Amino acid sequence: MQRERLTKHDCRRRGSAVLFDLDGTLVDSAPGIVASLAHAFAACGIEPPRGDWTRFIGPPLPQMLATALPSLALDQREAVIAAYRAHYGAVGLFETVCYPGILETLAAIAGEGRRIYVVTNKPQQPAEAVITYLGLDAHVHGIVGGDPTGRISKPERAAILAQEEKLTGGIFLGDGLDDLLAAERIGAAFLLAGWGYGTDRVLKERPDVDVLARPRELLDSLAESYRDG
Repeated sequence: MQRERLTKHDCRRRGSAVLFDLDGTLVDSAPGIVASLAHAFAACGIEPPRGDWTRFIGPPLPQMLATALPSLALDQREAVIAAYRAHYGAVGLFETVCYPGILETLAAIAGEGRRIYVVTNKPQQPAEAVITYLGLDAHVHGIVGGDPTGRISKPERAAILAQEEKLTGGIFLGDGLDDLLAAERIGAAFLLAGWGYGTDRVLKERPDVDVLARPRELLDSLAESYRDG
């Protein structure tokens, strides 16, 4: 079935909340993630996979490692995760930057009285730390971090958020298939971040989705819906 196309009026019709993925959508966290992974592999004496690591970024860390290194034993994977998290919390986190236009876009959305939520696979504590470090916390109403075990999916966590916050519809901007599924789970319009890590994978599976080339396009659509409403 063809997905309903998002129009400039959909933002108002679908509700006032705007939900965002974090890594690859609001922030470019790849440099810090890659650096912390390199440190963890070296500390554990494991040869890392060759190639561009950003193609693996998105799922929870245990799943990401299982995909990148399927032959890695469970105890080795746990050792890599522990070394990674220690390094990321002290070093890698601070290599994260906002994508151009994100701060201005969030400030404008919040200024219109819309609630902003972040739903991410990054565990709660580092997610909150990144958002605070980059000054996004002034505009974010709530943060839903990932399940470190990977057992509770992003769509499930989005559904819990929607129930607790009494969200109806809204818009979900992300760069992964799990973002799209989360949007569908809560009845939100999905927009694909064209600058994200998982954009190509989403388009391969769902070429019908609406793609933003830059964050400002979201702000323009919201502004139009206000003027025309």
